[in-house]
Amino acid sequence: MLYSQLFGKTVRDVPKDIKLTSHRLLYQAGYIRELTAGRYELLPLGTKVYEKIISVIQKEMEAIGSQRVVTPTLHPKEIWKKTGRDQVWGKNLLSIKDPRSEQEFTMSATAEGLFSEMVGGFNLTYKDLPIFLHQFSQKFRNEKRPRGGLLRLREFLMKDAYSFDANKESFAKSYKKFYDSYLKIAQDFDLKVIPVEADNGALGGDYSHEFMLEAEFGEDTIVKCDSCAYVANLEKAEFRREEVNKDEEIKPFMTVELPTEVATIKQLVKHYKMPAERFIKNVVYKTSSGKIIIATVTGNLEVNSTKLLRSLKMDEEIEEATDEDLASFGAKSGFVHSWGYKDKQGFGSNKRIIFVADESIVKARNLYGGYKTETTDPINVNYPRDFKADVVFDIASVPNGSKCSHCDKGHLNLVRAIEFGHVFSYGDFYSKAHKSFFIDKDGTKKPILMGAYGIGIERTMAAIIESHHDNKGIVWPESVAPYQVHLISLGEEKLVTIETQKIYETLKTSGIEVLWDDRNEVSAGVKFADCDLIGIPYRAVVSSKTIKEGKIEIKNRNSAKTELLSEEEFLKRVLNRNNRCVTKCVSCQK
Repeated sequence: MLYSQLFGKTVRDVPKDIKLTSHRLLYQAGYIRELTAGRYELLPLGTKVYEKIISVIQKEMEAIGSQRVVTPTLHPKEIWKKTGRDQVWGKNLLSIKDPRSEQEFTMSATAEGLFSEMVGGFNLTYKDLPIFLHQFSQKFRNEKRPRGGLLRLREFLMKDAYSFDANKESFAKSYKKFYDSYLKIAQDFDLKVIPVEADNGALGGDYSHEFMLEAEFGEDTIVKCDSCAYVANLEKAEFRREEVNKDEEIKPFMTVELPTEVATIKQLVKHYKMPAERFIKNVVYKTSSGKIIIATVTGNLEVNSTKLLRSLKMDEEIEEATDEDLASFGAKSGFVHSWGYKDKQGFGSNKRIIFVADESIVKARNLYGGYKTETTDPINVNYPRDFKADVVFDIASVPNGSKCSHCDKGHLNLVRAIEFGHVFSYGDFYSKAHKSFFIDKDGTKKPILMGAYGIGIERTMAAIIESHHDNKGIVWPESVAPYQVHLISLGEEKLVTIETQKIYETLKTSGIEVLWDDRNEVSAGVKFADCDLIGIPYRAVVSSKTIKEGKIEIKNRNSAKTELLSEEEFLKRVLNRNNRCVTKCVSCQK
């Protein structure tokens, strides 16, 4: 490819809202442009990387026996309703209505239900299992806050795979195959990923693992013990609670005077001159069905909304309550109670207000707060003597430096990370709902056990750059680079053009992908800077000086060293790096 003809040239200036390194470099180097928030156009360079990522993943899927299929982007909404996933996904799920048939469809956010029904329609027996299927399919997720360039998108391509097994023993082997293949795929991309325990979230099911890449500005947080091997996603991570005031005798419940303006934990700490863990903190959430959840933790902790939702086993969306929501049951910011509101609570399943307490509350003694009025505040509050929640559960995010619950001496560190891939165990969650059964050896009909395995293609592109860049630009691994050689001709002499053209054709004939910067109107410095920014593995320079020596100046993108090699030596190096033959085949002479 001639750079003069390439659509999408390099630029130096970037929009002010671009913060992440991968986002900035992809924009500057001419790989992407933003269409709308969370939706990007891949330019020719970006498309070449995109296709190579797909090729690497496809190869590894084939290696474990997964078969590629193609399914529609629009799913009949009835499929999603069978598991209630339409309600769980809520506003994140995009839906449309066919104006002719009036049928409702969802735009594919994931495809567990669709694949479960597809496989279940074949009247399988135990002899047909296990089955591995995968696709590369456009996904649509109405993210509330898309960010980080290609990391969190509203529309993207995903490799989603699904396994179908007859029993737990077989499924464990299938899960391990995909787990190991994800490690291999990450290795192919030169990514050092860490498998961590994760939450299944809106997808449902039993357990899952994320493959996380440590990154300074990653959009996720993982928790790592500095003593043992424990590592987990923040939404799943456990920690050992401090037993607040554990050596104190339980004191009598009392009410004290407290000025109205003292309401936040920070204000309480200052007023009472006590640490934050001595206080009760309430955070209020509203579910998609209108229920109110009052989450109670000690003042030094933060409520984790994913853990909170898991504690209630609810298939709903939740979000922090607004001032209007608080007013609807007689509360306001800074004046939310840990008990009471009985006149608004209802009975049984009709309860509108649900109280959830973190384990930290149960283990603490003589806390302050929990029922602040305009002028008073309770002290020496003890659970369950003074109040009881509907649910007690681990609903707190792990604080940095907290004690590990999996070993005796470790402390937990919070590390920013990027999710590279995710593998899920669903058990029979989907198969029962979608009537995906098989006939077992004993002749009985049983639900198929299912797993799902996802990798986002654009996200992978960004993750690779977050791991492979320097202060000059991108440093692509050879497995996904848009071209293998960035050929640069220096000088306007006719001989330089002729010689470069000859090398360009030789490279192409040898099966080497090459981008030739054939521009005459820019300086050598601009060409070198663009070359570093674009990030192709090899830079090959042809000039009047190199021609005189009968050499080509070669530089590897991740090295400062330049070499002068003959054309034959250069070809041999590039071809060997790509596992191609250097000599002609004796059978075909090609």
